[in-house]
Amino acid sequence: MDYKIQISGLAQGKHDYEFPVKGDFFREFDNPQIKDASLVAKVELDKGSGWMNVSCNVSGVIVTACDRCLDDLEIPMDFTADIAVKAAKLGEETESTDEFLIIDPSEGELDLKQFIYDYICVNLPLKRVHQDGKCNPKMLKKLEELKGKENTEDNKETYAPFGNLDKLLKEQEKNKK
Repeated sequence: MDYKIQISGLAQGKHDYEFPVKGDFFREFDNPQIKDASLVAKVELDKGSGWMNVSCNVSGVIVTACDRCLDDLEIPMDFTADIAVKAAKLGEETESTDEFLIIDPSEGELDLKQFIYDYICVNLPLKRVHQDGKCNPKMLKKLEELKGKENTEDNKETYAPFGNLDKLLKEQEKNKK
């Protein structure tokens, strides 16, 4: 799918575009965290003389793995991202930032693919888990079993990376007395 807008010859004013964003979009970016997607990116481009304001509303569902049980988890998305675009010769004092994008005036199209991808990834929650009671019960049982083993006295020594440091500090205290 092409996420480009032909801007050369485009009249000044507001223009609307719609781009579907499916699972293959994320595979192109080699992002294995997102298994599938059913999103729509609605773009409103407001073109002026030497500048453009782009407003992109993304809505739909992303499918990823639950951090707890690893089953598929659908995450609803609905957000709007804006960016200002300015036409200028790239060079000394003109550099793109988070607030605006600089493009060469000779460029005939605006590619929104990276912009859409970045904002989708930024809007994903850090913690991706099912609601209580919705996780895979077999996996939760297995996790509970492993949690029990981890707390035994035999394993505490194995999982204590600073255990030897604690012993060393106690010996120093004894030697000072």
